[in-house]
Amino acid sequence: MPDRRPKVALLVPVYNRRTITRQFLENLKTVRYNPLEIIIVDDGSPDGTADMIEKEFPTVRLLRTPGDYWWSKCMNLGMQDALGRSPDYILTLNDDVTFDPGFLDALVRYAERHPKTLVGSYVYYQEMPDRIWYAGGKIGWLRGELIHRTTLTDGKLRWLTAMGVLIPAGAFADAGGYDEKHFPQYVADAEFSMRATEKGYALAVEPASRIWNKTQESSHVIDRRDVTVASFLLPFRSIRSAYEFSMRRALYRRHWPAWIRPVATTSYVLRVLRKQFFRLIFHFFRRMRSAA
Repeated sequence: MPDRRPKVALLVPVYNRRTITRQFLENLKTVRYNPLEIIIVDDGSPDGTADMIEKEFPTVRLLRTPGDYWWSKCMNLGMQDALGRSPDYILTLNDDVTFDPGFLDALVRYAERHPKTLVGSYVYYQEMPDRIWYAGGKIGWLRGELIHRTTLTDGKLRWLTAMGVLIPAGAFADAGGYDEKHFPQYVADAEFSMRATEKGYALAVEPASRIWNKTQESSHVIDRRDVTVASFLLPFRSIRSAYEFSMRRALYRRHWPAWIRPVATTSYVLRVLRKQFFRLIFHFFRRMRSAA
């Protein structure tokens, strides 16, 4: 009898991008790996995404949530559902990507040779398909920043995004799930991988697993036409912002050395304020031009 192939559960949260999600699911038909279970968690999309999946992709396991789960809670729901059917690995992915048909085969081969390892993919810009967007993550300790590497030797690998990561199922029991309290929308994937290393798991990136990301669909920048005090400070307050203050504070408290935290926090605040200040200047000159 042939050797049993590891069972993989693919977990993807989606929200209100019916056309993009449909194309993603069509593209998944090109993936060669089997056995693969596809689990989509739809967080209350008002555009009919869930109904489309149910009608057009009946083999996909669809979980519906009321619209206030955000990324981390959707992922935890999907993860708990998947673990009930005893997969060997859980694969996390976004719906705004394309991929090489053999990307998952490459991840599984690496993971089988390296037990207790979370292994990620090389991610390229879809607009510039030969340019690497991400090859694992490093940390700018003094800057208080999670930084993308662009080669395997570009600094020590310290975290992984959820975009094309194969995770041993046991890692969720050992490290816990995604922290939906402190990181409801952003950073939870990186924080989980950092927490997994504290439980004895290794991190790796497999260049043979290639993904292309629609960076314009995964924007972490809040941009508003009207600049007010409230909108100026919005990146610090909004759950939709990768710069939300309480999230950053939790990340630094959990994973930054104590003596670096004040420097990292100050650097992060000044960096966001600088970005907002330049937005304010741009807004001012745009108003001047429109009034002329």
